[in-house]
Amino acid sequence: MAITILQQPLLFTPVNNEMLWSFSSDQTGQPNFSYKVELYIDTALFGTYEVYPMQGAFAKFDASEYVRSFLRTHTSTQVDFVCETADQWNTVGIRVYESYGNPPALEDYATSANLIGFNGALRYDKFVTFNHTQYYIDPLNPTYPGWLTYFPSTEKQFTNYLDPFHAGILAKKSLTGYELILKIYDISGAETYSFIGYIGLFERVVMLDISPSSMDANGWTTGYQWDDCYYYEVVIRATSTIDPSDVAETQPYRLYFDRSCIRFTHHKLYWMNKFGVLDQYSFDLLRIDSTQLQSFGYQVQRGGWNENYYDLTLNDAEKKTAMKTAEDKIILNSDWMKPAVQNWLVRELYESAQVWLRDRDGNFRPVVVENNQNVLKSRFKDGLIQETVNITVTWSYRTQLN
Repeated sequence: MAITILQQPLLFTPVNNEMLWSFSSDQTGQPNFSYKVELYIDTALFGTYEVYPMQGAFAKFDASEYVRSFLRTHTSTQVDFVCETADQWNTVGIRVYESYGNPPALEDYATSANLIGFNGALRYDKFVTFNHTQYYIDPLNPTYPGWLTYFPSTEKQFTNYLDPFHAGILAKKSLTGYELILKIYDISGAETYSFIGYIGLFERVVMLDISPSSMDANGWTTGYQWDDCYYYEVVIRATSTIDPSDVAETQPYRLYFDRSCIRFTHHKLYWMNKFGVLDQYSFDLLRIDSTQLQSFGYQVQRGGWNENYYDLTLNDAEKKTAMKTAEDKIILNSDWMKPAVQNWLVRELYESAQVWLRDRDGNFRPVVVENNQNVLKSRFKDGLIQETVNITVTWSYRTQLN
């Protein structure tokens, strides 16, 4: 008797794509043979499934449908540097049994390693080439990991002082010390300030607020360091608590300090990106507000009895409104942008299931993006490129009953 797990997901796998194991047995010729698969989520038994060989002795099991119901992404209005939620990821593992005989009985089994499913949903071409080590900060990871965003690396990304700016990373969680490395540069490219400080990363999927206001709030800067800032870079360094010689750093996240004059009110949208963490983009041109109304009414007989005769008075309504609902709509207009940025924006924002608008009071208001088509623009065809986003505020207003 021998059962072998031949294929398993990566250490980090986006659960809105396939999360596949394949396995085989040398006992498939036995009567009433099948595989019994136990699925463990967060080390607890979630369910048991019967799987039959599909090609010769080989079979597969996809856990993604079961795991994704456990995961979601939150936003936060807190000023903490690290925004972590335990339900953006979970551990997943399986145990596969041989079952055969008359009556069938469980025989040999094999147990997989505990892997991590996170709240990602990659397009197929990205998923088949996905390698978690490109985004995983671990002292033993020789790769120079990047951040959890598809924003084009060839283009400048801007932030102002006040708005939170979220950056996501996959982290090891234990037996690792983390440091933040901040470097500020002026317009000539000269470094004007640097800071290194310890931070705590306690979850596997982490969102960091790397905005200037967050740096000030945590005491890593004191305000004046941003006076001559043209751009700044943030790096996370991981060091093993077992062997201090094991050290790894992320790629620098470079942000340009936005000092542009704004004619209209500044607005910023945040959304859950393909990796399940937050991305963001500012819309600084004219905002248009409107309200869509819906009326619920009824019709009554004209006029009414006035003692012994029927009066068709005009001041008694024939059609009456029982109730009205109002739904607020907003049109946001972007400034001019590069084609690569527009292509990234429409793919990420329009396809996201969770979007928030940061209001004037600093609150994250959930909204629904109504744009139902992604058009990837190019300068050769479209000239100067702008994007108009139609959103609906998720709260509706209902009048009192008539």
